[in-house]
Amino acid sequence: MVYHGGSRDIRDGTIDFSYSTNPYRPRFIERYLKMAQFEKYPYCEDELEKEIKSKFGIEGEVTIGAGITELLYMVAHATRKSPSVIMKHTYGEYERVSGLFEKPVHFIDSLDPGVGEFLGKKNSTIFFANPNNPTGKLYDYISELIDGAERNNSTLILDESFISFADRKPKYSFADNLIVLRSFTKEYNVPGIRIGYAISTGSFKKKLVEYRMPWGIGAAGCMAIKAILENRGYLKSTLPKIKNERKRLEKKLGLRTDANFFLADVEDAAKITRQLVDGGVLVRDCTSFGLPTMIRFSVKKPRENGKLVARLLKLKRLSLPSEMLYQI
Repeated sequence: MVYHGGSRDIRDGTIDFSYSTNPYRPRFIERYLKMAQFEKYPYCEDELEKEIKSKFGIEGEVTIGAGITELLYMVAHATRKSPSVIMKHTYGEYERVSGLFEKPVHFIDSLDPGVGEFLGKKNSTIFFANPNNPTGKLYDYISELIDGAERNNSTLILDESFISFADRKPKYSFADNLIVLRSFTKEYNVPGIRIGYAISTGSFKKKLVEYRMPWGIGAAGCMAIKAILENRGYLKSTLPKIKNERKRLEKKLGLRTDANFFLADVEDAAKITRQLVDGGVLVRDCTSFGLPTMIRFSVKKPRENGKLVARLLKLKRLSLPSEMLYQI
């Protein structure tokens, strides 16, 4: 069982920084959901995949799934004959789906690995989040990683769930050994509607669709994607606000991130998490990432962030993990 962020049973009034999505929820999605035809089986994937490919100018084939997590199950099925290469401190579903499909796992222990650390195993499946979760660091060596994986006869699964929140986008060319995963959930703050997509070659798409659950995104997911495709100006108006708040938090807390969340060393994550909850703030205890001294918290709106900063600085001096190479 993999532990995920998001509140389960906390008292009213607590601000939940334990999950990382755009804090500005678009109201237009609710309008589209009212038009969803719940009395029919939804057959929207083919039409929406073509529209995503066209509107986003995507090279490769698009495959819709019920969020990044279902897409990972589809990917694990498509690459089930090869072992997995995974960072030890990253999204736990990479390891879980590998185990479910009996894929041996080679772990990279470093919190801030170099490109060569992913290329020690030939004929493998490399799972790589960029920016990484939970560190928030963006890596620019993606093109080098794709080329190295190709020489090793390996497939790169590039999880770009949080790429929209980064100031820059690493340059790389689409390749036959590459599957890119992207999430609408994070960008549009709809964790209750599971929607995302993969970009791959046609041969990989065939394997992905083999394992896709029929009607997986449901009528609500169909209409949510339609709403997103018809209201693309939303991100242009909200992402700058999030990035400005991120920079303000960096100065206030002495931390650094490329994503919409921060990782901080507080010496005892469980203790600090409990104390913050008592003060009306929930953060992510990163013990589940194998980091028991660290917490992760998202970037929200200014007033909410102000409350978090006040609580954090009152409780504990924060620091970046010593392994990270960020320069403050």
